[in-house]
Amino acid sequence: MKKIFILFFVFVIVSIFIYGTSFSWEGEMRTRSSNYKFLYYDDSKSVMDTRVRLYTTATMSDNLKAVVGFEIGDFEWGNDDHNADYENVEVKNAYLEFSPDMIDMLTFRVGLQSYADPFGSAVFDEDAAGIMVMPEFDGFNMKAGFFVLEDDDVENDSHTFGIIDMSKEMDALSLKGSFYYNTIRESYTSIYLGAGVDYMINDDLGVGGHFLYMSWKLDPDIDDYDAQGYFGYLYGEYTMDKFSAKVNFGYTPADNSMDDPVFFNGVQPYPYLYGLEYFFPGDVYDKVAAQWGYGSIPWMGSLGSMVLSANLKYDFLFANIGFLNTTAENYDKSNLGTEIDFGIDYDLTEKLNFKAVYVMFSVGEFYETYTPADNDSAYELSTQLIYKF
Repeated sequence: MKKIFILFFVFVIVSIFIYGTSFSWEGEMRTRSSNYKFLYYDDSKSVMDTRVRLYTTATMSDNLKAVVGFEIGDFEWGNDDHNADYENVEVKNAYLEFSPDMIDMLTFRVGLQSYADPFGSAVFDEDAAGIMVMPEFDGFNMKAGFFVLEDDDVENDSHTFGIIDMSKEMDALSLKGSFYYNTIRESYTSIYLGAGVDYMINDDLGVGGHFLYMSWKLDPDIDDYDAQGYFGYLYGEYTMDKFSAKVNFGYTPADNSMDDPVFFNGVQPYPYLYGLEYFFPGDVYDKVAAQWGYGSIPWMGSLGSMVLSANLKYDFLFANIGFLNTTAENYDKSNLGTEIDFGIDYDLTEKLNFKAVYVMFSVGEFYETYTPADNDSAYELSTQLIYKF
C-alpha cells in the first residue's frame, strides 16, 4: 500500500510539471444513525454508519479531463472486528471526458460514470461503465449513451442500457424528452419513452409533471409474453421567504392477469420524488424502505402505486405527509398506509449539515389483509451529519 501511494504521488507531481495538469478535489463525509421498526417485525433495530466519498478531477486542457471517485463505506459501527480493518472501498467514477479538436461541438465521456434519468430516477440512477456523447446545440441540450451493465464474458448475462435525453429551456418553461432501451440477452427487453414539462407561473409558484411509458417483452425463445405500463407524475410548489410547500401526485397502474398484463418497473430506480422518509428510500436514512421503485414492492411483485404527498418547510423545520395506495385490480383492499414525517435540516457551520427526522407510519388495510404484517404502525427516528467539500 505504501509503494502504491508513493507511485501515485510521483505520478501527480510529474503530471503537474510536465503536462501542466491541474487537480481539483471534492467529496463528502457522512455519519448517520437510525432506530426503526419495520412492518413485519415487533422488535426495533438501531444502526449507525459512516461513509466517505472523494472525487478528483485532473484537467489537462479545456478539451480533456479525467475524473476518479472512491467511496469508503457505508460501514456500520461495530461490524467486522470493530471496523479497524474494514474492507469496503468502491470505485464510483473512473472516466475520461474530452472534445476532439476536429469536432469540438461533441463531448465524449468514456468509462465508469454516474447517470440519473430526469424523471425522478424512475428508470435509472446508478454508476455504470459506458460511453456518453453530449453534443452542443444552440437551441436545446442533448446527450446519448450506451452502458454495459453486465457482459456475459465477465458475468452470467449480457445486459445493456441505451439512453437519449433531450431538454429545452424557454424563459419560464422547461421541456424534456427521453428514450431508453434496456435488454438482457435471451431474457427480456424493455423500452421507455418519456416526456415532461416544468413551468414557473411567477417567481413563487411553479407546476409541472411527466409521463413515462414502458413496453416490456420476454424473449420469444422463452415465451410469447409482453406487457406495458406507465408512470405519471404531477406537482405544484410554492416558495416565499423561508417557507416552501410542494404537493406531489404519482400513479402507476397494475394488472397481473396473463391476458393483458400491466405494470411499471425501472432498470435501476431510486424513488425520491414524493419526499417521504419511510415508505420510500429517505433523504436522511435510505437503507430501509417498503418500496424501492415507483410501481412495485420487491417481494410481492407489481402492485402499482398511487401516491399523494405534501412537503412543507419553514426555515430549518420540515414536515411531510403521504397517502399510499396500490392500483392492482386483483386486490379488494388497496390502502397501504399513511406516513407523517417531522424533522429539522440545519447548517451547523459552513458546509456542515445536520438532519433529524421522526416518522410515524400507519399500516393500511392492504398490509393487514394480504401480508404477515402484525403491526398497526411503524416508526423511524434517524439523524444525519454530513460535510461536503
